[in-house]
Amino acid sequence: MKETILTNWNFMRWLRLFMGAYIVITSITGKNYVFALIGGLFVFQAITNTGCAACAAVPSSKVEQKDTENIEFEEIKPDKQ
Repeated sequence: MKETILTNWNFMRWLRLFMGAYIVITSITGKNYVFALIGGLFVFQAITNTGCAACAAVPSSKVEQKDTENIEFEEIKPDKQ
């Protein structure tokens, strides 16, 4: 867990952290605690380097590419009337 928190900090992770902190601070000062929870979610995602559970995950394994060098095509011409 310590390695996850301390490594792989990229632009989007920093952006989530700053957006979450900004949302938390402004919503607490404005006494809007529902938005503070949303901001806390952004901060949590940035710290743990996770995404939302509803997002579609991209498989990490490579997909085999089929051999595309030996493709045969047949030209179809329209009938002349």
